[in-house]
Amino acid sequence: PALTAHAHIGLAEGDMSPEAIGELNRALDAAGVDYTTEIYPGAVHGFTMADTDAFSPSALRRHWDRLLPLLGRALANG
Repeated sequence: PALTAHAHIGLAEGDMSPEAIGELNRALDAAGVDYTTEIYPGAVHGFTMADTDAFSPSALRRHWDRLLPLLGRALANG
């Protein structure tokens, strides 16, 4: 409940079960957290790490496309 930032949870397919994601979302809702949860299709855990077989340029781009505007809003709003 003390979290005041907007959170973006970008998940690779298989990181969490649909049931676990639902439970997480319900907990965040109950706590009044401002968040988005998104699954990146075709990505596996570790998709941001360019030196691994898990690396996915398209998932990384999608993740940055979500995170940079979030960061911009957070910094603009103090």
